[in-house]
Amino acid sequence: MTEHISFETCRPVEDHARQVMAWRNDATTLAMSYHHAPKQWDGFAAEFRDGYFGQEDDPPPAFALVGGQRVAFLRFQRIAHPHGLAGNCVEISINVAPEQRGRGLGARILAAALIDLTGRGIDSVYAEVRRENAASRKAFAAAGFTALGEAEKHVADTGEHCLIDRFLAELTPSHWRRGGVYVIAEAGSNWRMGTPKRDLAMARALIDVAVEAGADAVKFQTYRPDTVYVANSGESDYLAEAGIKEDIRSIFADLAMPYDMVPKLADYCRQRGIHFLSTPFSPDDFAAIDPYVAVHKIASYEISHIHLLRLAALSGKPLVLSCGAAGEDDIAWAIDTYHRFGGRDLCLTQCTAKYPAPPSSLNLKTIATLKRRFGVAVGLSDHSRDPSLAPVMAVALGARVIEKHFTLDNRLPGPDHSFAITPVELTGMVRAIRAAEQAAGDGIKRVLPEERELAAFARRGLQALRDITPGDVLLEGRDFAILRPGKQSLGLHPRHLAEVEGKRARRAIAAGSGLAVDDIEA
Repeated sequence: MTEHISFETCRPVEDHARQVMAWRNDATTLAMSYHHAPKQWDGFAAEFRDGYFGQEDDPPPAFALVGGQRVAFLRFQRIAHPHGLAGNCVEISINVAPEQRGRGLGARILAAALIDLTGRGIDSVYAEVRRENAASRKAFAAAGFTALGEAEKHVADTGEHCLIDRFLAELTPSHWRRGGVYVIAEAGSNWRMGTPKRDLAMARALIDVAVEAGADAVKFQTYRPDTVYVANSGESDYLAEAGIKEDIRSIFADLAMPYDMVPKLADYCRQRGIHFLSTPFSPDDFAAIDPYVAVHKIASYEISHIHLLRLAALSGKPLVLSCGAAGEDDIAWAIDTYHRFGGRDLCLTQCTAKYPAPPSSLNLKTIATLKRRFGVAVGLSDHSRDPSLAPVMAVALGARVIEKHFTLDNRLPGPDHSFAITPVELTGMVRAIRAAEQAAGDGIKRVLPEERELAAFARRGLQALRDITPGDVLLEGRDFAILRPGKQSLGLHPRHLAEVEGKRARRAIAAGSGLAVDDIEA
């Protein structure tokens, strides 16, 4: 029976630090590390406390457990994706306890860690292994990582150049993390004007608006009433409240797009440089649109349509699946079905099945929940009237797809015009989404290029209060203080205060200058 692997969160306490240091100082580990010198407790305690624990949302370091016994240590550091993909990427390192090596635990621990990281909202996991570390290379490959090939690494603080092998595991579909957020301008049924000529003209006008707004795709809907609702389905309450008091099948019959209109719109989209999409509602609808779309979209109410899920999977094309009026069990079944038929690049969009949806009903935090729960790309299909509030918040929560209904005029007749946004609002929404993408950044906390000037000018350091001569005993308040340097050199971080206090100056230090490590006698 295979032993169960679990994880214990590592904490910045002495017991955990000493365990990590002991494994780190093992001779084999040192030989395979970038830094070959054994760690000393006084220095490592501070390094562990200050360097091993990232931001609040970062995966904490962890011990892998087998039978309740610690058998390995894993550390995670947030990094930019090696290929520039969006999302949360971490670098993983693993150190198996010396007495546990040779049991094949490394690969099993890494595989279990990938599952755990998926549940924490991580999209990609990267690793580097010294070329001579054959055991680790084998473990990463066996755990499902993809080899990226050999590279040379320069270890800045030692000056060493060494050969490494790089590995990468993608935990969420990479398709949806290339480029920017995919913005779908949903034309829906708003193309319908009453005659074939006017219908085509309106559809093209909607495509033009989507292009001018900067959307990535414009989406229509393709259906037949007899393959959507039962014959005696009756009226829709929400449409009746809006003044459209007609049997739903009659409404669908009036708004059904002729199949021969699909290639015309697809060709016009191609000419205008925008993706053509259309939501199918039956296998026949799917067959009509499949030759013309690069991405499929399945509507919220079709999440249980096994035939559409199967066809989308077999098409080999990416799929956007809306989740309005669905619970986690419904979503889990749909994902399992899609994957069972070979589907890969799936994006779930949070959606509130209300037209318009009040802001209080949007439940945008579900976006992050769906990502963690199902390990797929996520987005928002937004039915609220506000053009930018929900899309911008969704981007901040990790959305990779935004879909929004639009119209030429809210006063036009039809079920989807009243809650759709206008051309000006669509343009503003796309701009706001692009600005939100830039503002979101990559999640790695560091001093940015834009901050470097003031970081050097205004951050506090240990600065000389007077001209100091070699041999002077350094005392805070008399010889130096914790001050901002301005145009002078920035001194040691104040965390080194105890190491400086009472020590002698090794060289002359001008008033205002920062105290450096080499200025202080050991």
